[in-house]
Amino acid sequence: MIRIYRLEIKRVLKSRRSIILLLISLFMSVVMAWLPVLYEDINQYDKNGNKVAELNGLEAIAYKKSLRSENNGEVTMEKLKEALNIYQSVVLPYGEDSLSSGEFPTDIYIKKVFPIQSLLARLPEAYSNPKTGQGISLMDISPNKLDGFYEQTTQHLKDIMQMEQKKYPTAQKHAIQKYVEVNTPFQLYTGYSRDAFDYIILFIFLLVILCTAAVTPTFSNEYQTGSDSILRCTKHGHSRLAIAKIMAALTIFTVAFVICISIHLTISNLAFGTECMKTSMQMLFSVISLPALNLGQLQITLAIGGLISLLATVSFTLFLSAKCKDSLSVILIAIVTCLIPIFTYSAGANWLTFILPSAGIGMQNSLLYQLTSFNYLHIGQASIWSPYVIIVASIIEIPVFLLLAIRAYNKHQVI
Repeated sequence: MIRIYRLEIKRVLKSRRSIILLLISLFMSVVMAWLPVLYEDINQYDKNGNKVAELNGLEAIAYKKSLRSENNGEVTMEKLKEALNIYQSVVLPYGEDSLSSGEFPTDIYIKKVFPIQSLLARLPEAYSNPKTGQGISLMDISPNKLDGFYEQTTQHLKDIMQMEQKKYPTAQKHAIQKYVEVNTPFQLYTGYSRDAFDYIILFIFLLVILCTAAVTPTFSNEYQTGSDSILRCTKHGHSRLAIAKIMAALTIFTVAFVICISIHLTISNLAFGTECMKTSMQMLFSVISLPALNLGQLQITLAIGGLISLLATVSFTLFLSAKCKDSLSVILIAIVTCLIPIFTYSAGANWLTFILPSAGIGMQNSLLYQLTSFNYLHIGQASIWSPYVIIVASIIEIPVFLLLAIRAYNKHQVI
């Protein structure tokens, strides 16, 4: 059995299709980690407000961090009050609209406003209108209210859950209990781009697609060539051969995923600064995000969730490969299945969106955005948070589809 397993690994790794797709995966892990770095830009000004340089990439990141680093650390009420006082006193003479219109003095913006923007970014959301959820202007927030900032975030969550899950008290209760676990005060280490997280989930999606394409011929290709008829006549030509093929495929693509996502995250974190990983995800996404995670822990969660979705999708594809007689049908069905959650989510979140093998990958339907949203699936009076459904469904599907693949291979009739 071990010998067959080793031979299967060698066979897959010698396949031209597998080599090309794995090389593409490695290449994309580097490119997609570097793209958000390239999009970083900022103008550098002298003391008189005159532009002296246009910075891009690593230089822009370093310059931005140098301007904002004084606010790194705990997000305390004292820091928030001081920053808001500075913002309001500086912006009041010109009006807040001048910031977006470009009429605000550049030198004052760089010295006074830009360094505190990331610290104040979550205040409009936290103090939003309780009836509509619409954020308010920083100019309309009294600095004295910031003494109860963290109590206000909890109240804001209650208001949002009352609006979004009005008919489901169990969902409201779960969200509030989950939010209690979030560590306060929040941590902020500026520098990491929210766009970089979009590239992480997009890369995971592409990686799953590439691995799915690589695994499609595992059984169906041998059906087409007729070599399967010969293999079935050997001593281990049924269940043992199927198990060896499945284990070889899972091993190769698990290792490939771990290597590629590790390369991607390492490049991204080194470019933006590893200290940024200590930032609370509530400071980069929504102030009422439920997970008690910092950015580093969020990356690990997305990587593990992506691996589980990959294994579920590959297991489903192996079942298709054992069931179908040609590779083209397998890859078409597998790719369509990968895309279905994206389209069903855009039409409205439902059970189908979150129980398919590829439910955790995509964009707005991805695990990242489900962790930062309040989508609940309901069974009677019970309410289940969508990230739980995604992970549990994928974990269940892995052994189910693998057993179905073995069964389908054993029952395959050579015509």
